[in-house]
Amino acid sequence: MPSDTTSGYAMLLRAAVEVGLTASPPSSPATRSQPVSSQSISGQSILGKAESDEVALVGKDDPLMARAMRTARETLPGFFELASHPAPDAHDFGVKIAVREGCEVEYFWIGPFTRDGDRFFGRLDNRPRRVSSVRFGQTIAFAESEIVDWMYMDGNRMMGNYTARALLKNASPAERADFTRRFGLDLDF
Repeated sequence: MPSDTTSGYAMLLRAAVEVGLTASPPSSPATRSQPVSSQSISGQSILGKAESDEVALVGKDDPLMARAMRTARETLPGFFELASHPAPDAHDFGVKIAVREGCEVEYFWIGPFTRDGDRFFGRLDNRPRRVSSVRFGQTIAFAESEIVDWMYMDGNRMMGNYTARALLKNASPAERADFTRRFGLDLDF
């Protein structure tokens, strides 16, 4: 098991592919893209990693990722309001949560999700790579305090997904331009 200083956050990348990186529309409101630092991209682009459902590592103390998660948490109430009363073109609502297992932390997109009082329920939308307590497709319960990001599609434009925005800050200019062109995601936050 890697040490805390080298492993940081394990992030699954498949997300954006299912939501819209492919030419065809998604078949389910499932997966969304995940963050990675430029140091862990070696040999494969961010989009390539996403397309092959790869795990990437982000340092535990990465200030950009911490800011992304903080921004997502601060904007969560507005997201919940929109998810409960979606606009006509809004679809594929999902949230990202952390699953902790010993020293390992792996992040997963959950979608679709429902709320029952102070508990949420949803389907795990990525294949676990570093934790074994959950499995792809499993319905899990979680608290709002466990949510670190959110996203949805507004027509063909990706909204939220602050962790992908942090990821793309360290990507090449060409990758940033490609992602923005494909999703219309504003990379600033």
